[in-house]
Amino acid sequence: MKPNTIACPARRALRCLLASVLAAFCLLVLASPARAVEMREGWWLQIKNAACAQGPKVLVGDIALPQGDLPERVWNEMAQRPLWDAPSRPGHQTALSRERLLSLLRHHAEDLAGACALPAQLIVQRGGVVLSAPEIHQLVADYLTKRAPELGGELEFKDVHAPGAIFLPTSRDKLHIQASSPIRPGRINLLFEVKGTEGKVQRRYAASSFVNVWKAVPCATRPMNRLEQVNLANVQFMRKNLAHNTGVWDGTGGPWRMVKSVGTGQPITMADIEPVPVIAKGDKVSLVFEGTNLRLHVKAEALSDGGVGQAIQVRNLQSNRKILATVKDSSTVVVR
Repeated sequence: MKPNTIACPARRALRCLLASVLAAFCLLVLASPARAVEMREGWWLQIKNAACAQGPKVLVGDIALPQGDLPERVWNEMAQRPLWDAPSRPGHQTALSRERLLSLLRHHAEDLAGACALPAQLIVQRGGVVLSAPEIHQLVADYLTKRAPELGGELEFKDVHAPGAIFLPTSRDKLHIQASSPIRPGRINLLFEVKGTEGKVQRRYAASSFVNVWKAVPCATRPMNRLEQVNLANVQFMRKNLAHNTGVWDGTGGPWRMVKSVGTGQPITMADIEPVPVIAKGDKVSLVFEGTNLRLHVKAEALSDGGVGQAIQVRNLQSNRKILATVKDSSTVVVR
C-alpha cells in the first residue's frame, strides 16, 4: 500500500504539469499567431483595424501590412490580389467582426487566411483616407510640441486617449486639431475636426493627452517657515514636473515672505508666498482721502498687514470708523 500511496500523488503531479505545459503552449499559439506563422514560413500579415478600398474590390494591400521576411516582389503581387466587394458608394463603410473577417479570408484567399493576424474588428470604407492610431498619436504630439513655448519646459506625452482610426470621406478633406481646453501641464483635451473642401465640419472626434512639463523651478534648500522672509540664499532651482506642481513661483519679484511652511526640496508656489508687508498690523499711518477737489490727511491705525498696492483695513483715529484703503508706502494709505 505504501508504494501506491507515493505513486498516486506523483502521477497526479505529472498530469498537472503536462496539462499546464499544454495549456501554456495553446495560449502562446492563440495569443501570438505571428510567432506561429513566422516559425512556419518566416512572414505573416497583420490585418488593419481600419482600411480604405479605392476600387470595387477590397485588395489584400488595402487591409494588410506585411511582417517578417516577405520579399518585396512577392508582396507587391500579393497586395493586388482582390478579395470581397467593397462598400458600393464612396464614403460608405462596412464593419466586419473577427469571425466574419476570417470567414471572408478563408473564402477569398484560403492560402493566406492562416498567415493573417486579425483585429477584433475591421472597418472598410470605400474611397477616402484613413489615419491609423500611430498617425493620430503623432499628430497629437506634433500639435502639442509646437505649443511647447506656451507650456515653458521640456515636454513628455503620456496616456494619449484618441480614436483607433479617423476616416476622411475623400482625399481632398482636411483634418484639423485644436485644444478644447486651456493648454497647460497635465491632462489636455483635444478636438479633431474633419472638414470638407468648403470648410464645413463633417465629423468630430474627441482626444486627450497627459502632458508632463519638466522645468527648473525655485525650491527650498532647507525648511522655510511661515512668516519667514524669503532669502534667495535658501532657494535653488530644481527640475520638477509642472503637471504635479501648479502655480509655481518664477523666482522674481518681492521681497516675499512665507504664507505657509515649505519643506526641503519642495517647489515654492505663489500660494506659499506673499509680498513682505510695508505696513504691519498696529502701525500708525497717514490716511489720505483723495477726491476731485479735496485732499484730506488724518491719522489711522492699520488693522492688518499690507504690501504696496494691497488693500487693507484701517481705523480712523478721529472718527473710530473702519475704512478699506490702499497701501501707498510704509507710512501712507489712500482712499479715492
